[in-house]
Amino acid sequence: MHKLMIGVALATLAFGCKKKDDAATDKGGDKGKPADTSALPALTADPDPGAITAADKPPFESVKFRMLDKRNTNGWPKYDAYNLGTKPVAFMAIYGYAYDKDGKQVARTAVPLSWNGKIAPGAKTDWDIGLGGTDDKVPATAASYAVCYNSIKFEGDADMTSDNKLCPEQMPKK
Repeated sequence: MHKLMIGVALATLAFGCKKKDDAATDKGGDKGKPADTSALPALTADPDPGAITAADKPPFESVKFRMLDKRNTNGWPKYDAYNLGTKPVAFMAIYGYAYDKDGKQVARTAVPLSWNGKIAPGAKTDWDIGLGGTDDKVPATAASYAVCYNSIKFEGDADMTSDNKLCPEQMPKK
């Protein structure tokens, strides 16, 4: 009986285990794998805005994004966000857009990044903002990028301010 139990255990182990590479190709293929960003051109960081004097701003004019010269694993540029307003920013729902050399949109992040943190008035984010989920890979044709936020919450506010029309599925390059 003891030999039978060991035999069943070994058979289960042999048939139930796959190499990790085989498991990744069974269902979903490339889902969740980092994009091959080697074909994407090097990024040039936007200029540093320098010292910011906080001023009263409407919610959707309160944050400025600065593209950095580095990418995340799916090819999206990383960003800093600057608070131009007088109230600390606590939350933003951020979308990314990619455009080809002719200005045609070639990608948009499927869901917004739900950014939570604190940006003091006149300050910038403490860490790089990385956009895109596991399936939001940047195509090799991408040549420029844009960022849009359609929800923002300020520290101390009970509710966020949202306008879903600000980040449509298709957004012309500005």
